[in-house]
Amino acid sequence: MLTNRQIKLINSLHSKKGRIDNQLFLVEGEKAVLELIHSNIQIEFVVTSDEFATQYLSEFKHTELYIEDESLLHKLSTLVSNSFGFAVVSMQQFNFQLTYKNDITVVLDGIRDPGNLGTIIRICDWYGIKQIALSKDCTDFFNPKVIAASMGSFSRIQFEYINLEELFKANNNVPVYGALLNGEDIHAIQFPESCFLLFGNESNGIRQENIEFINQKVTIPRYGSAESLNVGISTAIFLDNLRRN
Repeated sequence: MLTNRQIKLINSLHSKKGRIDNQLFLVEGEKAVLELIHSNIQIEFVVTSDEFATQYLSEFKHTELYIEDESLLHKLSTLVSNSFGFAVVSMQQFNFQLTYKNDITVVLDGIRDPGNLGTIIRICDWYGIKQIALSKDCTDFFNPKVIAASMGSFSRIQFEYINLEELFKANNNVPVYGALLNGEDIHAIQFPESCFLLFGNESNGIRQENIEFINQKVTIPRYGSAESLNVGISTAIFLDNLRRN
């Protein structure tokens, strides 16, 4: 069973400060934890119910395991419904130094919604995009809602929080394609093998200081009456067109 100190630690991981102070984060739910166990990610320990501990005995044989009743699992989880439990995972193996000159990089400018970021991570994984650059005010990659929305894809994506102006200046030979309303039709674009794909904040779009670095403004043509597209959907449409080239 968990000690009071461990319970306090788990509760602290619900906040960004607690995650940073302890260099740990939570991965919650059956599918995500089982996928994690079969990866190379360092797991500190898993907390689950007696039912699932018995069901997945062989998967847990090399993992430090704590068995608790479902009522405590629900209290410690950030998910609305979580009868399976969660893993406490080290952040230290996620310290990446990205290189940008020979790859496709999704660049996010001020994405604040954790669900959107998690969805974008999952979409990048689906389309084989290996890295994401985030402005320093983007939501925390290790936010439990981001991890849950990524559906396990967080473990296969490298990322870096960086000043976008410095990023673009240091890599000025890499073209920047920006998602804007006043750009060229995406269906007419031939994306290169190496570029930045820049997406803006859910409400305000790409900041003016970052628009100045865009080499090609790109728009997704509207055929109906919807006012806008979710940034996750926009990312998927961009990557789908990129992979069609």
